[in-house]
Amino acid sequence: MAKKSPLCENPAELLRQLIRFDTTNPPGDERECILYINSLLKEAGIKTTLLGKTRQRQNLVARLKGAGTAAPLLLYGHVDVVTTEKQKWQQPPFAADIVDGFIWGRGALDMKSGVAWTCSRPWARCCTSLTPRAWPCRWC
Repeated sequence: MAKKSPLCENPAELLRQLIRFDTTNPPGDERECILYINSLLKEAGIKTTLLGKTRQRQNLVARLKGAGTAAPLLLYGHVDVVTTEKQKWQQPPFAADIVDGFIWGRGALDMKSGVAWTCSRPWARCCTSLTPRAWPCRWC
């Protein structure tokens, strides 16, 4: 069983943290962001593996075992974002400001929000001590 993580209580804060990493592709240096997510998953007691051709472009694979009574579920996402060069933003693209109840920043809609959700759902299960039926779960 994974340990309780504070991020299951506030996945919006996880999204804000992810946005603050400038993972613009090119050049595609997601390393610090991936290491941050990796540390949170490990802190929650979830087994992780880093794979990739280069240290700057690694994939994170995490696995949370389920009860084994249903098919596995794969959740996936990416943390690289397209450039903000030559674009006018109402808010700084990597500040993750909250304005009128919305989180602003590059990746807020695609795909760092999806990664934040993907990570927070398994933790939410862990926080409620439920063993997911449809897992093992792998996300990368």
